[in-house]
Amino acid sequence: MKRCFDKRRQRWRLGRALVAMMLCCFVPSAAAADGFVEAAWARAAVANAAMESWNYPLAQSVIEELERAHPDDPATLFVRGKLAFHQGDYDGAFEALQSATTRAPEIDAIARLFQLVADTREVVADYALHTTADGLFEIRYDARRDAVLIPWAEETLEAAYYEIGYDLGYWPTPPIRVEIYPRAVTLARVSSLTEEAIETSGTIALCKYNKLMFTSPRATLRGYAWRDTLAHEYVHYLIGHRVQTDLPIWFHEAVAKYLEARWTGRRAMRMDPSREELLSERVASDTLITFEQMHPSMAYLPSPDDAATAYAQVFTVVEYLKARRGPAVLRRLLDRVADGADIVAAIEGELGESFGAFERNWLRTLRERPPVTIPGTFREHLQLRERSTAEGSGEAQETAADEYMRLGELLRARGLLAAAIAEYEKAELLLGRANPMLQNALAAAQLDLDAPDQALEALEDVVHWHPSYYVSHLNRGAALNALGDAEGAAAALELAGGINPFDPEVHRQLAMAYDTLNRETLADRHRQFAATLHGDR
Repeated sequence: MKRCFDKRRQRWRLGRALVAMMLCCFVPSAAAADGFVEAAWARAAVANAAMESWNYPLAQSVIEELERAHPDDPATLFVRGKLAFHQGDYDGAFEALQSATTRAPEIDAIARLFQLVADTREVVADYALHTTADGLFEIRYDARRDAVLIPWAEETLEAAYYEIGYDLGYWPTPPIRVEIYPRAVTLARVSSLTEEAIETSGTIALCKYNKLMFTSPRATLRGYAWRDTLAHEYVHYLIGHRVQTDLPIWFHEAVAKYLEARWTGRRAMRMDPSREELLSERVASDTLITFEQMHPSMAYLPSPDDAATAYAQVFTVVEYLKARRGPAVLRRLLDRVADGADIVAAIEGELGESFGAFERNWLRTLRERPPVTIPGTFREHLQLRERSTAEGSGEAQETAADEYMRLGELLRARGLLAAAIAEYEKAELLLGRANPMLQNALAAAQLDLDAPDQALEALEDVVHWHPSYYVSHLNRGAALNALGDAEGAAAALELAGGINPFDPEVHRQLAMAYDTLNRETLADRHRQFAATLHGDR
């Protein structure tokens, strides 16, 4: 396994592969190679490998050397265009790669990058640019549709920069580029992901090309934990710049998954119960995902459950490492890698045992982990709006509980609230109190009946078992507002907005809470968002 992660071997292979691809595969004869300079391609391979390893200073110096020696060679134009692309200069990248394509139309690598740059340039052409207050981040976004994200995105990113930087001992040089795309299909267009991989794995964010790339929660049916996702991608960015070399995907994802909620200031990280339950099931059935299967990306795992299992597993890797070597273990491991070790040697040096022993001991802790079982059968997956036609479970046969819930909805719509609650309670006897759809229907009826205490009671279990179901936080916020607990309401509603910020009721309730707290600027902001989003519907 050591050989798989050997840094020098990887760099050598990358460079050789690029040179071989460009010189041998695409330049088959001396006649076809007329005008090509082999030395230029060899140096371009070094610059390309440096960019792939996040070593932009090295790439810059090699490209400057190429521009002096071979300014018009396709090799120079290729890496010049790639560097401009990675620096966010899409016009400069387009111009350089268009010239490279004209001079070397037979080289597929140039044509593919040129197409990617052209697509990205077209997608973001009309985007607004927001620079965060402290100048750390530059966010490109669709101002007509996604302006609501910007204040929360700025708060998340700035907190992540300092909190995660403290844990990992590194703060990347600003500005850090972020792009927000309106749909998952747009992410596929401007990245290496396919639509099929996005749909299969539920991957809707990336850190690639020296920037953070993520899909607006507007593209999903009920949102997703987009603020944690944004911080997750930032961790990848930090690690890339921190070590400037390739790390295996399982370790990259382990650190990013573990620290994705660190921006909140919380230090005791934990998995959602749904991930814990899935991990328990996979341990019991002996269907865990191997490190090798995670390569080259979690996005290419066969199903959402496989991807979720892989993320749960690597989260526990960091738990295990911290339990063994303390809270600073991640910083020390990255120090070792930055000093030239591969991750295998770094872990062996930190734990004082072979990598095989580390894997066996970690897997043993997984098997000894207390199993988690969520009451009921509800399990939520990310649902893309463009791929979904309904929010329901898709079951062909309606159960008795479904009938009670449907009847309750009909009665509530007619204003027969007590009768609706009676039907919901019949369903609750069958499903228990951990079904978020049922409990939120019951809570909403209690709120309509001006019974916020009962609404909070109805939501108590589902908020614990299904913390990513935003409606629970919305209804809790409304109930707390009704009870005069503006601080508690604001906290619950901020959680709702961190999942689905496109529900105008989230902002209406937030405006109420901030009015009570005399936080006028925030209240006015959310009133404006509520009005804008209501008008969009």
